[in-house]
Amino acid sequence: MEKWILFIVCLILGAIFLGIGIYARRLRDRPMNFWSGREVPKESVSDLPGYNRAMGWLWGSYGVVYIISGLVALWRPMEATVLMCIIGGAGSVALVLIYKKVIEKKYRIK
Repeated sequence: MEKWILFIVCLILGAIFLGIGIYARRLRDRPMNFWSGREVPKESVSDLPGYNRAMGWLWGSYGVVYIISGLVALWRPMEATVLMCIIGGAGSVALVLIYKKVIEKKYRIK
């Protein structure tokens, strides 16, 4: 029973992040925000479609990793739990680093 709960939780989390990624790629008129409560001004982005595409890949790939850990939960629940903890901790740090070091550096006008 626990493996099914873990599977469903991972799929829900993965679907949320994947949905954010798809939403970011579909934005045409404004840049996708990364930080909660802080909007990115349209004038500060050099290539709006490229920026939103990169943000879509960032969030979408994070969601896919959660979905993969959910599938792992069906066969190896303990390993999937460890994978989720690593994704939750190290993955969120990786999101910030990728955003700051790659996406912001490439697309933001200083």
